[in-house]
Amino acid sequence: MDTTILDLDRLPGRDNESLDENSLIRASKSVIKLDKDLTKAKVNRFVTNTRLRYYLAIWASLLISCWLWKVGELVMNSKKHELSDGVLIALLTTTTANVLGIIAIVMKDLFNGGSEQGIT
Repeated sequence: MDTTILDLDRLPGRDNESLDENSLIRASKSVIKLDKDLTKAKVNRFVTNTRLRYYLAIWASLLISCWLWKVGELVMNSKKHELSDGVLIALLTTTTANVLGIIAIVMKDLFNGGSEQGIT
């Protein structure tokens, strides 16, 4: 077993020269600046995500409203368009699935908060 004592104060790739006080002060200031920059980036990310979620909610609401309006028109005028019962059943089934899917996707992103978990 190797019982060599390791010099953990020495930086890799450097000679055994000791660091002067100015180097340590500059390094400390760099760390503080990096922490401030990271905090600023996190806040910016949260603000951007909130804005995008707002637009996504509006887009989904408009899309669902327009889609349901058009489907309602088709169902009400099904005699005029001569749509069979099978076509109406398929239309209503796919419409229901699409509306529920869009709502599920929007709600999962809006209230899950999973997109912020990767921010460290």
